[in-house]
Amino acid sequence: MRLFDFAFVPNYPEPLERLKQLAETEYWGRGGRMLKSYFNHMFDKVMDDGLLTIAPNGDSAVFNTGLQTERFQQLFAVFVKNERDDAQEWFFRGFTTKNNVGLGEVLSQFDELPERPRFLIRCEQAFYDLRVGPPECNWPELILDNISRVPRLLIAEATQGRIEFPDLRDVGKDAYIESLEVAVDDLRDDSGLAILSQEMELALNQTMDQLTLDYKLAVPTWHAKERFPALALPLRIGSKDPNIALAVSWNVEAGVYEPVNLLTPEMAYNNARLVAKPEATWLIKGNIPKF
Repeated sequence: MRLFDFAFVPNYPEPLERLKQLAETEYWGRGGRMLKSYFNHMFDKVMDDGLLTIAPNGDSAVFNTGLQTERFQQLFAVFVKNERDDAQEWFFRGFTTKNNVGLGEVLSQFDELPERPRFLIRCEQAFYDLRVGPPECNWPELILDNISRVPRLLIAEATQGRIEFPDLRDVGKDAYIESLEVAVDDLRDDSGLAILSQEMELALNQTMDQLTLDYKLAVPTWHAKERFPALALPLRIGSKDPNIALAVSWNVEAGVYEPVNLLTPEMAYNNARLVAKPEATWLIKGNIPKF
C-alpha cells in the first residue's frame, strides 16, 4: 500500500520540512527532493516488512522514519484515525521522538515501538566480494536501456556529434522523451556505441582496481522499484570525478554480481540514502554543494 492510499497527508510535501528540522542536519537536495524520495520509499519498505505498528486501542499508528535527531533520538511518523468516512482510513499528524511533549505522548500508548526497516541481509550486499571478480556487462544493452542517465556530452563525443539530444530543461518532458527514443535508434547502429562501451569497460576495470584499496567505493543501495539491494560502483569516463554509476546485485545461486542498470550520481545517492547516510567521498562530492 502506498502512502497516499494509506493516509491523508495535508499539504504534502510541506510536512517534510518539519522532519528536516527535527532530524540530524544533512543535505536533502534542492527543495528537499531527496527527502521526499526517501520518505515515500521508506514508507513502501515499512509496509512491505510489516513495520507499521497500530496502537492497542486502534486509534493511532506509527512507523520508524529511519532518521534521528542531533541527540540520537529516533524519529517516528504518527497517524491517527481519519474522522472523515469518505477518505483514507488514517490521517497524518506529524513527526516526533519518544520523549517529546505533545505527539510524543501518543507513543506511550505502544508496548513496543517499531524498528527501522533493514535493507541488507547478506554481507555481499554491503561489501563487494572481490574474490568473484568484476561483473560481466553487456554494455551496449546497458547504455541503450539507460541512455537518459549517460551524460549527453559522452554520447556526443563518442559519435563525433552525430547523435545529440537536448537538455530536458530546455525542451520539456514530451520533446525530451521523443528525442531519447530517436537517439536510441540512431545509437544502436552507430560506431560510437562500441567506443562508449569500451570506455565503460575501462572505467569499470579502473574501479575494480581501486576497490582493492578502498572497499567503501562500492556503496550499498536499495532498488526501490523492484525491491532489492544493489551496490553502486562509480565510473569515471572522460572525467576526473565519477560521472555515472553501475548498479550491480548479488546473485546468491550463481555466486556472482550481475549488472542492474546505470545511475546518475544523484540517483545513486537517493538509492543509497535509504540504506544509510552515504559516507563515500565520490557520492558526497557529486551531490552535496560546498557552502
